Amino acid sequence: MQQIIEFFIRNKNFLLFLALFSLGLSLTQNAHSGLYTRNIASTNKVSGTLFTWLSDVQSYFALRHQNEELSATNARLLALVNELESMPTDSIQPRFSLLKTSAPSLDTAQSNHLTIFQGHVINNAYHKRKNTLTIDKGSKDGVTPDMGVASPMGIVGIITHVSEHFSVAQSILNTNSRVVVKNKNSDHFGTLIWDGVSPDQLLLTEIPKIAPISIGDSLVTDGKSTIFPRGWPVGTVSDIKPAKAEDYLELIVKPHTDMRSLYHVYLIQRPEAKEIRELENLSQNEL
Repeated sequence: MQQIIEFFIRNKNFLLFLALFSLGLSLTQNAHSGLYTRNIASTNKVSGTLFTWLSDVQSYFALRHQNEELSATNARLLALVNELESMPTDSIQPRFSLLKTSAPSLDTAQSNHLTIFQGHVINNAYHKRKNTLTIDKGSKDGVTPDMGVASPMGIVGIITHVSEHFSVAQSILNTNSRVVVKNKNSDHFGTLIWDGVSPDQLLLTEIPKIAPISIGDSLVTDGKSTIFPRGWPVGTVSDIKPAKAEDYLELIVKPHTDMRSLYHVYLIQRPEAKEIRELENLSQNEL
């Protein structure tokens, strides 16, 4: 026992070194282990955030492509519906080829009575009195002046100027705009105008007091012009007021389309429009 005690006394410095060295190794290992764990957690957080962002970006572009395909499908459906409505009830033969991807192009749908071009609004003014829309389709795409412009919800304007790659439309929020529309439930029609006050409100003038009109009635295009086909959605009657002219009413109209939020639009071409205009101009010149 005495020898053991003397051993520890003689080697106390060395033994103290070993104890402190072992303690240092243990503390170093624990510190490195905690740092490693924190680094792994931090790396996982950064990589997780990055992958989430990349996934969101991919989803956004995939959604945009899906929206383009849906818009193109809507154009073909609209052309098909217009063709069906123009046929006699006893001779309807649906042209289902309009629903296939073999249509003339993804941006165009066509029937015997209507051609619809898909486009996008790249500039939209709605705070002036004479507002216009700029659309990313031009003459190379088949766009011509006097084509109607509509959103998936309803009419929005008429093409007035065309360049090779772009076109400008007179918005229905333009004090020069005039579109003939009618009550969906009757043949009473009037002129749709804008008084320059609110983008959420249009006016339908020249409606006779005898016309059966009620608040909430749907208004559609009457098809008597060469621009919009018959029955295209316009809006609903939100109020009825007496007009300045006796025996007439003035209707406050809420448009179906939110004119402050436009992107996907359809440019509407009636194949017979050119022939009708030429004939009408010829008859006017002879008067």
